[in-house]
Amino acid sequence: MPFMPAIKSLFFLSRLTFLLVLTLLCHAAQAFSLQDLQQQLAAHQTVQGDVQQKRFLRSLEQPLLSQGSFVMAADKGLLWETRSPIASVIRITPKGMMHQDSAGQWQPLQQQGAGSQTQIRLFMDLLSGNTRSLSGQFTQTLQGDAQDWTLTLDPTSSVLKQIFQRITIRGARSIEQVTLAETQGDRTEILFSNVRINQPLPADAQHALEP
Repeated sequence: MPFMPAIKSLFFLSRLTFLLVLTLLCHAAQAFSLQDLQQQLAAHQTVQGDVQQKRFLRSLEQPLLSQGSFVMAADKGLLWETRSPIASVIRITPKGMMHQDSAGQWQPLQQQGAGSQTQIRLFMDLLSGNTRSLSGQFTQTLQGDAQDWTLTLDPTSSVLKQIFQRITIRGARSIEQVTLAETQGDRTEILFSNVRINQPLPADAQHALEP
């Protein structure tokens, strides 16, 4: 009968449409959201590892290199240690930002530029999964999945727009690289390595982060 091919064609299209819709629904169900990223990072009660920073300045042909380590305890704070080229240790807790002097005593950190303060607090928020705190300062765009994601931060406040053009964070289970592109053309790249999640902290780090 002549209408049989038409029926078969409609049946085929219906099945194809069903499969396409099912594929889209499965993709939507598996989409990696900002909330998923926050939950993934917030599960890290402690994060520690090594850090390498490259500072690209327009006035210099070669980048400035610094190396060190970091320790973050979600309920206590962040220790950011630079070993080279100049040794320094910065501590961030709910009480504020401090630095360790030559005698090993903690002293209030002298007022730094807005860019430096934003950078340090950015690491604290990201390492602890506190991406919500960034929503009032940046437009957040997330791409990828839980094993390979990129978070792009575009500043929204007038103050931050004067400092940063864009901040890009790449990661997997934890943060692996942060790139800060500044408005005047300079750029900073921070690489995290030997990252250890939810592992016991060194005794000196625990002591430094005690309230």
